[in-house]
Amino acid sequence: MRLRIIILLFILSASLFSCTDRDNTEFTDIPIVEGYLRPGDYLRLTVSRQIPFSSNVTYSSDDINALNITITNKGIGYVLTALGNGKYIDSSLVVSAGERYDLLFTFNSKSVSAYTTIPSKPVGFTESDNSISVMRMDSTSTPTGGGGMWTMPTPITLTWTNSDESYYIVVAENMESKLDPVRSFGVNDTIPLGRFNKSPTTSSGLEMRAQEFTYFGRHRLILYHVLPDYASLYEKNSASSLNLTNPSTSITNGYGIFTGLNADTLFLTVKEATK
Repeated sequence: MRLRIIILLFILSASLFSCTDRDNTEFTDIPIVEGYLRPGDYLRLTVSRQIPFSSNVTYSSDDINALNITITNKGIGYVLTALGNGKYIDSSLVVSAGERYDLLFTFNSKSVSAYTTIPSKPVGFTESDNSISVMRMDSTSTPTGGGGMWTMPTPITLTWTNSDESYYIVVAENMESKLDPVRSFGVNDTIPLGRFNKSPTTSSGLEMRAQEFTYFGRHRLILYHVLPDYASLYEKNSASSLNLTNPSTSITNGYGIFTGLNADTLFLTVKEATK
């Protein structure tokens, strides 16, 4: 769910920018595919249309909720069932690590295809500590260090096995039903979400610093083993959202992403430090 939210923002940006600086007559109705395949889940994906700035465009006659989408795995083809709103599923096909999945359907008289494999589950995922103490910073707080500065606790070090230098991404998610902010937010501040993610890395570890956590409480630290196509999409978006109109994925005659991922989870409690 965390990654889906992250990449959905990317894909929506792609649909908005796909027609920037182009005449409306150049608009081509190309589908956007959104599929994240995880072991143990039924195979599901979403197909949507681009959203151009102008309404003076011509869409294909394809019904986004009645596409004949086939997924092939181990030489067997599975026709996905439409759920509405462009969502599709096959409740008999459970995704497995190490396997390949091929996507095929027709849209706007073109063959749309893609493929992906499911990476292995992360190995040796450990944390240097299962808690970190952070000072509450509000109008009544006093800096704990010298020179009017806050004392920063030792970062939490996360490590895992990565002998082949493949891509990983860490997502931190607050699990509390009521969020308790570390610092006071101003009237005009944008209230942050209870989750954040680190940039994709090919290393075998990273640090989680106290200042990265916005809320106290128990957190999930999810380590995703991802493929290069997801890492490329993330990195290109950081440089320029215009790149999203043609992301580096396996999709032919379509935009978006069709990728596999696998995960392991640890837990970390962000505590309020005592003065």
